[in-house]
Amino acid sequence: MAKKKKLTKAERKEARLRKGKQWLLTYTGSPKKMNKHYRERFHVDAVTAAKDLQELGVNYTQEQLDQIKRAEEQRLRQRRMERDAKERERLTELYEDCDGRFAFIAGYTDGGAPYGVMWEEVGIDPGLPFEEKVKLYHMQMLG
Repeated sequence: MAKKKKLTKAERKEARLRKGKQWLLTYTGSPKKMNKHYRERFHVDAVTAAKDLQELGVNYTQEQLDQIKRAEEQRLRQRRMERDAKERERLTELYEDCDGRFAFIAGYTDGGAPYGVMWEEVGIDPGLPFEEKVKLYHMQMLG
């Protein structure tokens, strides 16, 4: 069985607009929610949905377009923050045997103070952010 050829960006847009024209004729939802429904139906971001809908004849004011763009930028910023937090959590779990001072915590004294190998001892600047130190240390351990 032959592999299915991937469509180019222009071909995908053309197909989306063709289907979008039919979708618009049968759309019964609120005009306020049209962008959201188009996004969900065609799996595009809000700015792309607005551009497509404009090409299909839907009129937006410049204020509406600016608001859509701001909202999309905020959504992307939020997703990036969530992804970064998840990565930090993963690194923390993965490297729970290190902290801001130690590259490797071998154990703890009776008083609860950690001891082990410090970042300087493995050749990593202790002033770097924790994530950077962990990545460098991990690369050293693998290489």
